[in-house]
Amino acid sequence: MTTVRRQQRQREWEALTRRAIEEAVVRLLTKSGSQGFTMEQVAAEAGVAKGTLYLHFKGKKDLLDQVKEASLAPLREELEAIFNADLGPQEKIRELVANQLRYFDERRDLFKVLLEERQVAQLQRTRQQNSRYKYILGRIASVVEEGMRIGVFRSLEAAKVAAMLFEASIAVIGQRLWSDHPAPWEEDARFLVEVFVHGIAARPSSRERTT
Repeated sequence: MTTVRRQQRQREWEALTRRAIEEAVVRLLTKSGSQGFTMEQVAAEAGVAKGTLYLHFKGKKDLLDQVKEASLAPLREELEAIFNADLGPQEKIRELVANQLRYFDERRDLFKVLLEERQVAQLQRTRQQNSRYKYILGRIASVVEEGMRIGVFRSLEAAKVAAMLFEASIAVIGQRLWSDHPAPWEEDARFLVEVFVHGIAARPSSRERTT
């Protein structure tokens, strides 16, 4: 076996081991939460030596952070597909909001635990400094700008509108995670899009429109 082939197999093995560890963490968190969560438990659940964990992760905090990132990766792919889809700006906004709420709803137990591990203020500060966050805001701003260009959205500062929409989605997701009996995600998605696209101002009565 050549050196190149051995290195490739080693990388593949390391990737599989890392994935097994991350999957073990997800099982432990969704089953019993973060109480009593230890590196020893993760090693036993993943079927690896404790020392192997430290080859991939610095400690518990790093492990949880990496699991969160890995858990968000499929959502990022879904959002990217929507950005690139042949859809109008309003439809893209609807799909972006719906996909986010559905994704977190399907992984409710996991993300509740992951968010418990971090202070809200720290999460917000870290998120806003994150390059992926800035990238998504830029893509949303492009959707908003397209809507302005074709006349379905009125002229506003697209970057601020994008930030408001994305942060509103995150706020609703957080509210849903901590609610014991959240409404169906489809209802909250429709509500969020309705507020974002049409605002909260009451429609004028027929009398007001004629005066």
